Amino acid sequence: MKLLTLVIPSYNAEAFLRRCVERMTPAGPEVDILIVDDGSTDGTPAIADALAAEHPENVRVIHQENGGHGEGLNQGIRCAEGIYLKSVDADDRIDTESLKTMVALLREHAEPGTWADLVVNDYVYDHTDRENVFQVRYNHVFHKNRVDTWETCRRFPIWKQFMIHSLCYRVALLREHGYELPKHTFYEDNLYIYQPLPWVQRILYLPCPLYGYTIGQENQSVSQKNILRRMDQNTRMVTRMICTWKWDEISRLPRNLRGYMVSFLSGQILAVTVLHESANNEESREMNRAMWEEIRAFDPELCRRLRRYPSAAIITLPGPAFRRLVFRISRMAQKQIGFT
Repeated sequence: MKLLTLVIPSYNAEAFLRRCVERMTPAGPEVDILIVDDGSTDGTPAIADALAAEHPENVRVIHQENGGHGEGLNQGIRCAEGIYLKSVDADDRIDTESLKTMVALLREHAEPGTWADLVVNDYVYDHTDRENVFQVRYNHVFHKNRVDTWETCRRFPIWKQFMIHSLCYRVALLREHGYELPKHTFYEDNLYIYQPLPWVQRILYLPCPLYGYTIGQENQSVSQKNILRRMDQNTRMVTRMICTWKWDEISRLPRNLRGYMVSFLSGQILAVTVLHESANNEESREMNRAMWEEIRAFDPELCRRLRRYPSAAIITLPGPAFRRLVFRISRMAQKQIGFT
């Protein structure tokens, strides 16, 4: 039985793909490694096929026309053979020993009645020249190696948020709701993090640094150059994410989940406002105004509550003051983890 599907959306990933996959294969045949070749034009298809031939017990390949990272995840949801699904970028890494620990834990939760809807793991930031420069843990929120609910977990600190690297959803949960991500866009990962959360009732926490997220690469989507160039896509995905659940729906959720979702939304609004102010032009300010107008049209009460959240006090600072604050925070982040 396959316990975990690791889906690797791969576009022109020949420099990383083999290293990425070979960190996973030692975890054994209970791990389903699904490489989605997203219309690559380099050596990725051949490398993927070779890996599947070398590891037929747990490596599969799907070749598709280019649809973007979101469509790669959609293929994972459709074709996963594991009970749980995790997205892995080809230029990142999975820690082999942590993966073995995770498989052992999932084995304990492989029967109906013991399943979790969401598995949360710790992760680290890797830099291009060194691994594990900064670790993110969730031990202050969840009880390790056991199933929590939103009522039994602890409240999220305002700075503690999920990343796609920290989540594994139960595949059947996503399929039951017909979940599908948009194609041909960047920054859809926040939609994947946020939208399914109200469907989640049981959470399992693995206190291991399973995922290594590489930062500092000039061509990655979150580099300063690319994120400013694709500001419209980022804004569109944040707006679409916010316009998923209305306040009336959020307000009926368990307190810890409700608090987390509002905190996550406000954090994303702050992040995208930072981008708009960093661009420092009328087009970006108009983009910000349009975002708020769309949120207000979707749900005036949600819009009002987001504007009253603590981060609103920051984003309503005068433009020059806000930009100075952003610059200082950016310098701190660069000094701490090398992240721009």
